[in-house]
Amino acid sequence: MVFLRYLVAVPLILLSYVAVPFGHLTLSSYLFQRSLPFGDEEFDFAAEFTEKFAYLNGFWPVTVALLLFVVLWWMTAAWPRIALLPSAPIAFVGLLTAKGAEQFVLCVATPLVAWGLAWLAAKVVSWPVTGDVRRSPVEVLIGLRGGGRLRVQSRRLLVDKLPPPRHPSSPVGRVAIRFDRIGHVEAGTVVSPAQWRFGNTSELTITPGPALRIIGGGQEWLLPVDDVDTTMRLVLERARRRAKADPRPPMDSTRWAEAKKLWDLGPSQPMRPNQKKVRHGTHHLMLVLSVLTAAMAGYSVFRAFSGSWSFVFGALFFGGISYGTARGWASLGAAVKLAEENPHSPLADEPDPRRIPVTGWSSQPTMLGQTSDL
Repeated sequence: MVFLRYLVAVPLILLSYVAVPFGHLTLSSYLFQRSLPFGDEEFDFAAEFTEKFAYLNGFWPVTVALLLFVVLWWMTAAWPRIALLPSAPIAFVGLLTAKGAEQFVLCVATPLVAWGLAWLAAKVVSWPVTGDVRRSPVEVLIGLRGGGRLRVQSRRLLVDKLPPPRHPSSPVGRVAIRFDRIGHVEAGTVVSPAQWRFGNTSELTITPGPALRIIGGGQEWLLPVDDVDTTMRLVLERARRRAKADPRPPMDSTRWAEAKKLWDLGPSQPMRPNQKKVRHGTHHLMLVLSVLTAAMAGYSVFRAFSGSWSFVFGALFFGGISYGTARGWASLGAAVKLAEENPHSPLADEPDPRRIPVTGWSSQPTMLGQTSDL
């Protein structure tokens, strides 16, 4: 059961998000004491760790990291990155004041250990891919030969870590297909190298070997995966169990702004090698700003009820900024997500599954009924 996997993963997450940063502070105190002229006296690690934890129990990066884990309990790809939130600042400050090789090694190792423990927790939850994992919303990460990564998420498939888009004006560096819009899945083999271009104009080299072909939402993917049977079974079963209709907004909606940038590129636009990757997730800075200003607004409300009525203006000011940036974050995030899922216009024809995608392709098709509203 996935629940039992989480019983193993949660302690690893607590070690990564909580124990590692406070353990770093404890070891730093030990190394500092040892560097003193009379620093050979016994050092109580447990007492020092408890003191550091009690003194810095308001260290907000740890709290935010734990909250993010609770919110993103299914998104295993995010867990290692969240682990860097509490560990990286402590390690960076330690590097600025490090004296000696031991302190330097400690500062370098701290974020690596935190990242590794969170990565291990993600592996515990998602691998091996058993029946309960296929039916659950837990994200499963599958590497592609030649670069790129398939993320089988709760409601959609996402391909990221692709080479930079061939067209520098492409607004997204990833592509996605919702489960409710998948119309055709088949496993096959590619016998000769080939180039495959995704809807965002990124090109992936398909090396000879097994590959998975997926058609849906106006897109066609050819994914070079080694364990193609396991991947196909995961995609098909999760699509049947987790597909949820998500009607697209009207075509005149502003949410299509990012997607229309891709449509305007068109096949006639010149493509050339591009080394500049699309910076994904920069709009999340707006969410961080919203959270910080919301905390300031909350403090202002507390002071206002404590008798300092002048803080009412601070509550209104910071509350307005928090609300505005939160709305901007949600709006831009929705537009980017829509572009990832619709790099081609919904009014265009679906790719023909009878067409051979690349020279030397052979397959055994498996059909999945279309459930999309479009």
